[in-house]
Amino acid sequence: MSVAREMMAAGPGCALANGVLNAFETTKVKLQLQDSTRPVYRCSTMMGVMQQVVREEGLVRGLLTPGLSASLTRSCIYGGYRVGLYSTIRDNLLFLSDNGGTSCSSHVVGVRIASGMVTGGIGAMLTCPLDCIRTRMQAEAGKVTNGILETGLRRGHPVRYTSMLTTFVSIVEKEGWARGIYRGATVTVARASLLNGAQLASYDTLKKLSNQEEGPMLHFLCALASGVIAQTVVMPIDTIKSSMMVGNNWNNIWQNLRVNGPVWLYRGYLPACAGQGLIMVLQMPLIEEFRRLLGVAAI
Repeated sequence: MSVAREMMAAGPGCALANGVLNAFETTKVKLQLQDSTRPVYRCSTMMGVMQQVVREEGLVRGLLTPGLSASLTRSCIYGGYRVGLYSTIRDNLLFLSDNGGTSCSSHVVGVRIASGMVTGGIGAMLTCPLDCIRTRMQAEAGKVTNGILETGLRRGHPVRYTSMLTTFVSIVEKEGWARGIYRGATVTVARASLLNGAQLASYDTLKKLSNQEEGPMLHFLCALASGVIAQTVVMPIDTIKSSMMVGNNWNNIWQNLRVNGPVWLYRGYLPACAGQGLIMVLQMPLIEEFRRLLGVAAI
């Protein structure tokens, strides 16, 4: 029952935070997937893209709602596994290893990282199709007239995706399972494992290092720092994942690296960092509060 309560606390907290900050995820995807030789957005910065999208499409249609249904569904399931199972796996691994080190010893930190990587990987394997659908819908977003996109990354092309269900059906019918809905699954699972390992381990360790009582301010500060740390670690894989999910392969990725250099891997870093930091700032305090209300100890 304890594990079930932990998952119940984590799922809604993750979904709420990701839903509120969907604009940053949308902006990140647009920056990552823009063709540098034929840029759609005149100013290729976070604020530049956001301003142009709002001007052309409006705030709600352009930034807040693209891929939102897939994002909320994915977050509930993924968050339930990645955060909800973390404490149980961490505690069991520490018990089995029977190590007498301090709460911040290298062994204990290593166990935290491993626990986060395991739970992140499990959650990502289960939700990879939803991740693909969300990315496609965000890349597709734009103002539509007579079935043709007037703005966005695919301006001038006909609309392909109108909802989470139609996106799923379209991808499976035209591209299949392995090359379509599970495209980039290996990269997605690797990204989730690294992100979750870095984020939850740093959050957990920073709380112990602070030696402060559990409370909203502690959760806020540790969540913000852990979000920035995690996104910095995972950003190269994040960019590769987004590129593969819209149909590119390793040849396209190597071509991008040759043309743009390694800096391409950190394209969209500021909105990604802002989004990840803000998501964690909302997510972790909410999860901690839900855990308290459900009678579960803090992470």
